[in-house]
Amino acid sequence: MSRSFRLVLCVFAFFGTFCAEAVAQDLLEPCHPKSGNPYYTGVYRVIDKAVGRPSRLQLTTFPSFQSESGIRLVDSEVYFVEFQAFFWDQSYVSDGSGVGHMDFSKPKITTKVRHAALSPPVAERVQLVFAKAIANAKESDAGGLDGTSYVFSTSGESCGAAWSPEPRSKNGRLVELMRRLERHSGFSSPIDLARSEKSLVRLLQAVESD
Repeated sequence: MSRSFRLVLCVFAFFGTFCAEAVAQDLLEPCHPKSGNPYYTGVYRVIDKAVGRPSRLQLTTFPSFQSESGIRLVDSEVYFVEFQAFFWDQSYVSDGSGVGHMDFSKPKITTKVRHAALSPPVAERVQLVFAKAIANAKESDAGGLDGTSYVFSTSGESCGAAWSPEPRSKNGRLVELMRRLERHSGFSSPIDLARSEKSLVRLLQAVESD
């Protein structure tokens, strides 16, 4: 399967109408995470198994040519799950003659998982920021290829997505919040956790004022 064909299939078949240029984006695109899409379902299955607990907020990263990853908010704990192989590539099956197909039940992905606590008030603010962004999602006519898809959903199955947003856009700040949460999940000492949480609070204030 050619690289370009794989990318086009991934973007348009697996995210439906969601696809946006890598330009400043202020609103998420609505998406449908529970539509029975086998790729989406397969990635979520790996993450859910790695976390092992129900989550109230799901932040998932789908790069075009790199391994997937996910952040989960479980009560007041942040979990980060990093795939050790590219799920999409591992799903490709060839019959030996150059003809192949996708089998999303095939990958046996190993993961690295780390997690750390947040104070309940900060965890609630994180939840509310993403829930508000998802609620305000709006379809656009923009389109593009390459880059990274960021898919945000809640336990109520509401969903919004961004495609490689510019850092200074509203969606870009949501992606930066994801990165801060990912970094926070790697801390264990009380001092590091407190400093990290202060950093999260400053960014939350900026996002909340948008």
